[in-house]
Amino acid sequence: MKIVDFAKDQGGSKNGGNARPDRMKILEFGDSANKARTVPAIEVRPAAAPAPEPRWEPVSAPTASLAAAPKPKARSPFVGTRSLKMHVLDLGKLRLDKNFMVANSTVAMAKNPNPPGKLIDIPVSAFYIEHPDGNVLFDTGCHPDWAGPNGRWPQNLQDVFPVIGPDDCYLPHRLEAMGIGPNQIRHVVLSHLHCDHAGCIEFFRKSNIIVHEDEFAAAATHYAKRDHSTPYALRDFETWTRLDLNWREVGKLEPDHNIVDGVKLLNFGPGHSYGMLGLLVSLRDNPNVILAADACYTSENYGPPMKPPGISYDSIGFARTIQRIRALAEHNKADVWFGHDIPQFESLRKASEGWYE
Repeated sequence: MKIVDFAKDQGGSKNGGNARPDRMKILEFGDSANKARTVPAIEVRPAAAPAPEPRWEPVSAPTASLAAAPKPKARSPFVGTRSLKMHVLDLGKLRLDKNFMVANSTVAMAKNPNPPGKLIDIPVSAFYIEHPDGNVLFDTGCHPDWAGPNGRWPQNLQDVFPVIGPDDCYLPHRLEAMGIGPNQIRHVVLSHLHCDHAGCIEFFRKSNIIVHEDEFAAAATHYAKRDHSTPYALRDFETWTRLDLNWREVGKLEPDHNIVDGVKLLNFGPGHSYGMLGLLVSLRDNPNVILAADACYTSENYGPPMKPPGISYDSIGFARTIQRIRALAEHNKADVWFGHDIPQFESLRKASEGWYE
């Protein structure tokens, strides 16, 4: 199936067509340009010509408004609802230096003063939860038009975190292949607003878009200052400001609570980024699942012992969140699904193969 029209507010193609440099700069999260270091450049796969205005529409739009959906009955979060189905969406990969995932993965020593870096491909994912009280989407992946001279991402992000995957790996393609349109999703929960998690927000104009208040404030601040040194894609944020989106901010002191029956919002607070959210999904036929996203990148970060990531706003908050996830997993008899763990994600059943319930 071919989709050509879902890149609103985008005038460029994914391929800049320029010769790639011999060296490129890596900008650490929050660092200024004068703290950049260099690694060999990565070739970015050419992409298709620019698409016209978006036409991705719901396959069968709901007759009632989203706000009119019935409220779920109170029930224990430890028991999976009989009608919940969770679909794992494969949204391609990012290619990057492993030191971003696990700090000090490559360490210079006297006998090896210039060790080579290690490039790895990490999964980008989203999770679609089919529910009679309102469908839920957790994260949205990268915008399809992330690359090129007029791409959504600044050049430093394109160089350091290129997206690897076919054109149909982006979220609109994955959902349409399932027969799902944007207006059929009641809640879009964003773990945070980095470019590989929040790139497709603009398509969900009738959904409740749930984000941590500190995360939204941080992204808005970086946008206002035109600060391109972080993983926020400012052109994504600029698009959001021109649309009438239904933002729902989670307060820093707001307790965990069910969004719909069997799907609990987890307020992790600061760590990897300024304000992190997760989900606890209660399943009937499988172990319960904690969707941790970048609150914990990989099992190597999780430990024990816990290993810090290379990109982190609050390292103490990150360690505190790991401890909290451990306690939640034990209390709820839940598996932890990490944000970018390669072997774990490869072992999961993808939406094209089935679902979890």
